[in-house]
Amino acid sequence: MIDVVEALRRVEKAAVGSQPRRVRIENAVGMQLREDVISDTDSPPWHRSMMDGFAVLSSDFALAEDDKQVVTLDVVAEIGAGETTAIILKRGQCIRIMTGAPMPTGADAVIPIERVVPGSSDGLTGEHVSLHDSHFRFGQHVSKKASFFHKGQTVIHSGVELEPVHIGLAAEVGVSHVTVNAPPRVSIITTGNELISDCKIPGKGQIRNTNEPMLAAAVVRCGAEPIPMGIAKDHAESLRALMAQGLAADLLLLSGGVSAGDYDLVPRMLEKMGVECIFHKVCMKPGKPIWFGVFQRPEASPTLVFGLPGNPVSALVCFELFVRPALGLITGQSLEMQRGSHLTARLVGSVKGSGDRPVYHPCHLELAEGGFLAEALPWGGSADLLGLSRANGLLVLPKNCGDYHKGDSVEVVPLVSRFRYESERC
Repeated sequence: MIDVVEALRRVEKAAVGSQPRRVRIENAVGMQLREDVISDTDSPPWHRSMMDGFAVLSSDFALAEDDKQVVTLDVVAEIGAGETTAIILKRGQCIRIMTGAPMPTGADAVIPIERVVPGSSDGLTGEHVSLHDSHFRFGQHVSKKASFFHKGQTVIHSGVELEPVHIGLAAEVGVSHVTVNAPPRVSIITTGNELISDCKIPGKGQIRNTNEPMLAAAVVRCGAEPIPMGIAKDHAESLRALMAQGLAADLLLLSGGVSAGDYDLVPRMLEKMGVECIFHKVCMKPGKPIWFGVFQRPEASPTLVFGLPGNPVSALVCFELFVRPALGLITGQSLEMQRGSHLTARLVGSVKGSGDRPVYHPCHLELAEGGFLAEALPWGGSADLLGLSRANGLLVLPKNCGDYHKGDSVEVVPLVSRFRYESERC
């Protein structure tokens, strides 16, 4: 049975950085782009009107002797957004046009609808309309073809962290999928005949499935994508079906079925499916039965597989000690970059020493003048989620250590999100 340090070393050796993958643009917000986005069109794709009004020839207004003169034109057609016309505009004519509509051939400016002279007609097709625009200029209110960008232009460069505006821009240039540094995908399978959905009332011998939502939430806290896959019963076919799907992710988490009992089928099934066992059992409490292996995927990064104990506290402690660092390694953070998660603190009160395994005991950690303070909390063992819920750290009691007393120096592993939240709140 290996110790925690050796187990982490093996996780580090097995972890490989995740490969970029293609995702739909609407799912890519916040991700780093790994390829340039190149336009397949001009923008705008044609000269278009920026206002509701009348498409005109500037020459008709150039003849006006002063800014007060009214120009009366024949309305020969109407163009709405998404419509076109074959009419070629001539002097003395105009076309009623809507915002976004293509400019008709011959027209080079737009007079806004607000410039219709009071008392004139409404400017419908077949009518005469009188227009007055004291600030008229050539090309006004026309968005020129390719004035924003042109076909073949790079509109989003590789390396950009995508925001909603980039998603809209990608859609404009015809890109539905992009290649990005995406968060790791983590499949989650809980095992056990005794498990029922958390929305049901347990009968005798049944318990609610707390591990799936708990582990999914822990995955989200790491910035990864959880894929809850439901409950596998303690028989081979149920396990095989869900495992086959789960092994397609970057990381597969299973809870339960990893000890040495008759119904602990997970290690045997994983190995039958081609998952190489890297270690099984670590010298620690809680969490001793933890299993870790690697599944080689063709043309993709290997899938890291963790078989966590079924007791919820054990599962979460193992997540913090092994799965969280593994997710960091997949996303490019070395273990050295993550070492800051272990702190030295002074003990408040006292705590009994451990036995033949190191113990990770729930504690309350706070920053005080002169350093960190840690207080061991009442805890009922590996099934006591309420006890763990009051903690923001794990007090590390080394193997065969004696009792600790007030003021002693102790090692603490912060429960990252809870400790950060409480520190910021203070």
